Amino acid sequence: APVAPEARVSPHMWYGSSIESQTDYLLSKLAKIAESAGSSLERCVKADVYIGHPQDLVGIDRVWREWFPENPPARTTVPYCGLAGQGCRIEISLTLLHGESKLRKETVETSAAPEPRRHEPQAVKAGNFLFFSTQLPVDSTGVVPKELLHHPELPYLRQPPKLQTNYMLGNIAAICEAAGTTLGNLCRCQMFFEDFADLPASVEEWSSHFETDPPVATPVRLGGPLLAPGAHVLYDTIAYVPG
Repeated sequence: APVAPEARVSPHMWYGSSIESQTDYLLSKLAKIAESAGSSLERCVKADVYIGHPQDLVGIDRVWREWFPENPPARTTVPYCGLAGQGCRIEISLTLLHGESKLRKETVETSAAPEPRRHEPQAVKAGNFLFFSTQLPVDSTGVVPKELLHHPELPYLRQPPKLQTNYMLGNIAAICEAAGTTLGNLCRCQMFFEDFADLPASVEEWSSHFETDPPVATPVRLGGPLLAPGAHVLYDTIAYVPG
């Protein structure tokens, strides 16, 4: 299906942004669906955003701040996905609490893990579940630390997929602790790779952190590089919070 007329930008005008128009259109549409189901975007705990190219992140975030000025949901952004509609640059899926639910939406923050660069929290807790925003092997500036990359003079000295996996699991563990749970209670993870050649080393490191009862994990190969140069893996994760 082609892009809806309301989400298009006139090709005869010098101004306007198609990614912003499409993002605004989708969130407007989802707001109406949420309302008809007895909820609202303010009750959103997790957003899954699929985009064609990382260059659209700036425009998406600009619109995101307008729709979620305070307490935004956890958000996982996955690039280079095969979008369904011709001309579509973004797809969005939301997880919301019902308007009558007594569960509270709680933003989780800790200084023991990098702060997200964009308009999203480290995680959001709702009931017994902890929803994480995009997990990448980056610091608070959005850059992969040098020690997690190949050494230019000793290319076989390091294994970046293993190092980056260990780094991300350390961040996830810190966020879990801030939310009152542990890394062992991670219950689902989607692993996104640019190249499946990185899968064996990454999974080997992953497995070493879960000796018993490992979480469900699904590896997915994307059609291009991840959101940060040098990153080998991106996680979309959910954890269980006891109590």
